[in-house]
Amino acid sequence: MKKSVSIITFLLMILLVVFLKTIPTAACSCMPPPPADLALSEATAVFSGEAMEVKISKGANGKTIHFKVGEIWKGIDSAYVSVFTGNDSASCGINFTVGKEYLVYAHSFDSTGKSILSSTLCDRTAELANAADYLALIGAGKIPEQTTTPPTNQYDFNPVILVVV
Repeated sequence: MKKSVSIITFLLMILLVVFLKTIPTAACSCMPPPPADLALSEATAVFSGEAMEVKISKGANGKTIHFKVGEIWKGIDSAYVSVFTGNDSASCGINFTVGKEYLVYAHSFDSTGKSILSSTLCDRTAELANAADYLALIGAGKIPEQTTTPPTNQYDFNPVILVVV
């Protein structure tokens, strides 16, 4: 009797292992980024700026960072710009901190028919204080025309999903 209970228990465990479905997961995986000057040529926009606000997007699939632009190297001409990123490092999102300055490399991302700027951990985006080597490679940027307040309609978008390939 003990032997049959042990065999049945063993067979049930085997069946459980065989038919147990795994839960698919996703994680951020990046190739090493190119040098700063090559990354500049590949990016849609490159600028330095202070993170003014971090706003979780509707649907909690990412966050939008509102920047006051300090210098522009490419792709924008405004003193204020918004950049979308994932919520966390698992979705390749960057943990921007309000009040800190960043050198941002951004790419165009199509979201619900709107083209927005997006930056991920796979880009060269870095805190400005840690970007001296990058700045030496890309040279000086230009100062944007200053406006007194950021345009409010610039922030009205809701990205559906961020796919990093």
